[in-house]
Amino acid sequence: MNPKMNVRKKYVPLTIFSLLGALALSWVFASNFFEIMTMDYDAPDLVGTKSEIRTNFLGQISTWEIFVDSSMFYLINFIPVFFVLVSLGLYAEKRSIYTMGRHKFKSFKKKIYKDVFEYIVLSTLTVTFTFALYFSVGSLFVYRSLEDIGGFASVLPNGFYSNHPYLFFMFMIFTIYLGLAFTFNLIAVALVLLLDQEYKVIIGVLAIYFIYGKIGAMSGLVWFDVFTSFTAFNTLYSTFETFLPLLGLLIIGLLLLVLGVNKTLTEFEV
Repeated sequence: MNPKMNVRKKYVPLTIFSLLGALALSWVFASNFFEIMTMDYDAPDLVGTKSEIRTNFLGQISTWEIFVDSSMFYLINFIPVFFVLVSLGLYAEKRSIYTMGRHKFKSFKKKIYKDVFEYIVLSTLTVTFTFALYFSVGSLFVYRSLEDIGGFASVLPNGFYSNHPYLFFMFMIFTIYLGLAFTFNLIAVALVLLLDQEYKVIIGVLAIYFIYGKIGAMSGLVWFDVFTSFTAFNTLYSTFETFLPLLGLLIIGLLLLVLGVNKTLTEFEV
């Protein structure tokens, strides 16, 4: 069977369900939903019936702002892992088709770059549409509580978030989150070509993410503040500034990709 078909059957569903599950689980605990559903409603400092008190508490956390912030709260430290799972499928190509060597392809180098591009696109689209699905379902249960969401809305017309919160978050997903997914998948496929095990790729992606982000946090330089790119829904940076950290990461990814392709050509062209 074509390795790409196996990847679509294995890694795409894995990414969708793991990302949806992680976002939902983070929201359950970070939003205090779990506490609201399990707390002692017989406490003397609570006034009203259990149903009234619970409804009031649930209403307080049912805002767009709390929904999005809570969903990302526990994921921010390792969110790139969910972004690159599909790209790990490139190992299927590397361990099977690539072992055939140059004689099976008119241009082995073009074959590698074609596979790299296909996995990056497939993984990026999987992540982006999973976020869109999650936010779309969430939109059925939440309401807007703020008039201004912050700097990422700077490129949009005045009052856009106030009037169209759902469209704002769709804009965020199909711009900065799509860009982040593409960038980290570029890094991931490059590491797949350079390294021999999946866990090493995950560790490598997280290491680059943390080191790059920590440089931004410690220096205050927007060029490195990739953590803020992931929390674009709560930032003082403008729309344009939120994309700046991606430039350096793209350069790192491209350099690693060139090294990875050259290593693969040397390893399998026999």
